[in-house]
Amino acid sequence: MGLLDIIKNPATGKVSHSKLWANVACAAATYKFVVAPDAPSEIWAIYLGIVGGYAVARSFVSVKRQEAENAASQTD
Repeated sequence: MGLLDIIKNPATGKVSHSKLWANVACAAATYKFVVAPDAPSEIWAIYLGIVGGYAVARSFVSVKRQEAENAASQTD
C-alpha cells in the first residue's frame, strides 16, 4: 500500500476529493493536537471525536453501500 492510496478511489485509481480533504482535516487536527501537548481533556475529546468519528462514519457508509449493492444484485 502506497502513501497515495489513502486519497485514491480503489475502483478508479483517481484522487477522491472526499478522501483527500478528510485526510487533510485529520492531519491538521493531529498537528494541532501534537503542538499543544498539555491540552485540557476537552481538546482530547474533540480531537478523538473528529478523527475517530470520521473513521466510524466512513465504515458505516461503506457497510450500508455494500448492503445496498448486495440487495440490488439479488433482485436481478
